[in-house]
Amino acid sequence: MAKEQGGAFEFDEPAARSHSPPGWPIHTLEIKPDGKAPKQHGPNTYRFGAALTLSVILPRRGWTLVKKTKNYAYLIPPPDQLERPFQITIAVPPDEECLAIANRSFTRGESWMGQLGEWPAWYFHERNMNMQRLERDRTTGAMIVEVIEQPPKSILTIGEFGVWERVVTAIGGRFGLGHLPPDFPFPPVATSPEPEQAPLRSPPLWEGAPVGVELTKYERSREARRQCIDHYGPTCQACTLTYEEKYGAIGAELIHVHHLTPLSEISEAYEVDPVCDLVPLCATCHHVVHSRIPPYSVEEVRRAIHGARPDGQ
Repeated sequence: MAKEQGGAFEFDEPAARSHSPPGWPIHTLEIKPDGKAPKQHGPNTYRFGAALTLSVILPRRGWTLVKKTKNYAYLIPPPDQLERPFQITIAVPPDEECLAIANRSFTRGESWMGQLGEWPAWYFHERNMNMQRLERDRTTGAMIVEVIEQPPKSILTIGEFGVWERVVTAIGGRFGLGHLPPDFPFPPVATSPEPEQAPLRSPPLWEGAPVGVELTKYERSREARRQCIDHYGPTCQACTLTYEEKYGAIGAELIHVHHLTPLSEISEAYEVDPVCDLVPLCATCHHVVHSRIPPYSVEEVRRAIHGARPDGQ
């Protein structure tokens, strides 16, 4: 797996030396854009997430990389591949090989970042998962810190979310596919009964003091908002909520309009397409979308809503 040279770690995984490692089957993957890029980049330029991966593997297949940011890549497909859905063929490691790589990494005992086949890959070895529980002594008011011991976690990730990704996780050295091994018996968190004591009076909480804030505000077009709602209707495209149906007349057209590419990512004026660049979302789904950087896609939020419903409907 690895070699020692002068005490330094050398990444020596065989799959790092070939784009089509032996034993890796060739798969056809569908590559879904998040939408069109801003119009100044051309009519056939698409915006993709998974910028780390797609900005490398698509140009090898005839695509033109126009721009790459931390969270997005703008690419133009080859002239003979302008029709969607876009597809690529690429070597993908089977599950048993992912587990074998993880076990070889664990045996070596070093974290690493590198490339396997055409995929970015990284391994974190024996990460400390201990937790702290804080509580206040009801007699003295002092904070008490209790360390809850947890077995360490090792994680191997190959690929990138949004294209193809495989995660292998070990708790205490036992690997399984996914973020946690199946049926792993976590140790129970011990709790001790507390004596009956009179509660301490909580310190007063203060709000309302004026605070100066400096920020950058990005201009938004009212006309683009109107055209977006005219096209989609005032209905959340993630959860299907329509405020007027729920609240009556006071909820008419109370819908957010979400920029599929955050304006802060573009950082310049551009010609917006109300249909390709904007989408109506309710306040809750809009909040969930922006709870991560980069933002969740509307499709990811739809899948999360579907998975959270007891009946799966």
